[in-house]
Amino acid sequence: MILDIYWGVEPIIFIQRFFGESWSWFFKTVTELGDVEGVALVFAMVFWIYGRRLAWCLIGAVVFVISVNLLIGSIIDVPRPNHPEIKVYRELNLSSFPSGHTGTATIFWGMLTTLTHVPLVITVLVVVLVMLSRLYLGVHYLGDVIGGLIIGLILLKIYPMLWDIVLRWFNGRTFKLFLILSLLVPISFFPFADSFPKGWEVFGASVGAAIGIPLELWYVHYSPTNISKQKQIFKVIIGLSVLIIIVFNSHFLSNYESVGDAIGFALGSFWILFLAPMLFKHLGFSIS
Repeated sequence: MILDIYWGVEPIIFIQRFFGESWSWFFKTVTELGDVEGVALVFAMVFWIYGRRLAWCLIGAVVFVISVNLLIGSIIDVPRPNHPEIKVYRELNLSSFPSGHTGTATIFWGMLTTLTHVPLVITVLVVVLVMLSRLYLGVHYLGDVIGGLIIGLILLKIYPMLWDIVLRWFNGRTFKLFLILSLLVPISFFPFADSFPKGWEVFGASVGAAIGIPLELWYVHYSPTNISKQKQIFKVIIGLSVLIIIVFNSHFLSNYESVGDAIGFALGSFWILFLAPMLFKHLGFSIS
């Protein structure tokens, strides 16, 4: 039966056996391209190189697909793969359908291809690898990743129209409104931070953003200027180097992993959105 193919364990077992345990590090890395860490990393580079409009468009797309996936998952509760021959690399308690990583990778990298110079072949490769990684890691069925792909493609078609509506609504709004909205996000999210994977990381990032966004808009108003490729690379290297130092050292700030994750992502978000743009403007990489 077709359900046995899409929601059976055979495709997962086949992929895990085909690649073997030596590929574990690769797929654990690749899967981040559809997760919080990968999105944050690419968002930072897009914000520093292209500016806030494109960066916030990408974050809006991610929020859109995550919201839809959570809604679908709450309605269609599919248990995660569970079989003695499947090696599960991480236990998850959310519905297996749809694959959130696949949906996120599809709309996020799809928008990057649509709005920037990222080649379509790169986006296709990223999405396929993320889908493959979710099967290899034993956390999704084949039907889950295909469902995530279909949902991501549908939302990729719908989202640009919604984004235009959002832009028109925000155009001309006061700074006070942006301040209130940025503060409401972490406050609203806090009760649910422990309810799903990476919840504390998302909460920490929203706290850093709630502080960093108003400060950047008020004091910096970062707008990247046209600079040489060498200076562009130099700018990104500085930004990412500090970001990596912040994230890796955050685990020493608390004995509790969730608290350390929240602090690390809060500081990282604050660096991306305020401190780094302020430094770049001081270095002449922003229009005054």
